[in-house]
Amino acid sequence: MEDETRKPRMLEQRIQSQYDDLPGSERALADLILEFPGDLLVYSATELSERGGVSKAAVTRFVKRLGYQDYREMQREVREAQDAGEPIYLNTGLLGSTLGRTRLQQHLDRDIANLRQTFELLNPDDLGEVVDRCVAARRIWVLGFRNSYFVAAYLRRQLIQVRSDVTLVPAPGQVLMEDLAGATPEDLMIAVGLRRRTPMLGQAMKVVRDLGVPIAYITDRVAVTTPKLATWTFPCQVRGVSLFDSYVAVMSVANYLCTEVVAAAGESGRARLGRIEDLMGLAGEIDPGN
Repeated sequence: MEDETRKPRMLEQRIQSQYDDLPGSERALADLILEFPGDLLVYSATELSERGGVSKAAVTRFVKRLGYQDYREMQREVREAQDAGEPIYLNTGLLGSTLGRTRLQQHLDRDIANLRQTFELLNPDDLGEVVDRCVAARRIWVLGFRNSYFVAAYLRRQLIQVRSDVTLVPAPGQVLMEDLAGATPEDLMIAVGLRRRTPMLGQAMKVVRDLGVPIAYITDRVAVTTPKLATWTFPCQVRGVSLFDSYVAVMSVANYLCTEVVAAAGESGRARLGRIEDLMGLAGEIDPGN
């Protein structure tokens, strides 16, 4: 009998341990399952292959590669995890019947579900540690590429209102490592990595980690390799009802983090906010009547 003690017990851990070595078809299945592992109880092996756009043979190979005898054994492990109350396995990507629901209503349903599923899995202690670090750090580096860049820019814009030395990287047209060369262990990096991620994201996170800088990572549920580089990881549900991912939960997490930093910054944060408002008034940068 094969020694099960050498394998991670839960499906999600098994996938993550094998992820880097998976061929393309099996990686598509891995991404599908990592997002909502509880949905495995709803789909047959054939239905899973159809949803993943792969052959049923690919499903069989994938199941065997993870160390299960067959698909039913994998489903049984998911059922046991649900019975034990594991929240990741209780979440589902299925919104129920869409009968009579307009496309607009389905869109709203998905965004609400994404918010709920994201916040149910957040670790309040981890969030508290990141908030404290945001206040105490010498400098905060905020990193993002592609669609993650605007979330990173939002984080920088909010944090700079209550503390100085918050740097958004990469700067347009600049070389990233020229900025990061100044990073120290007294700093903090907030990295945003939403699918589809560039190779440079992981490379930058590795450089920063090796410099001793702690990393708070806002990402999605299917990220596998980059979370290993982070000190704290906050996975968000981003599934949309159409072609585009939904970033409602991502922005809500970012907003919550910044709001808590304002509270933790205390009088110094409020004083900085006041100075900024005074200067904007003197410069006429804000039109209150517009």
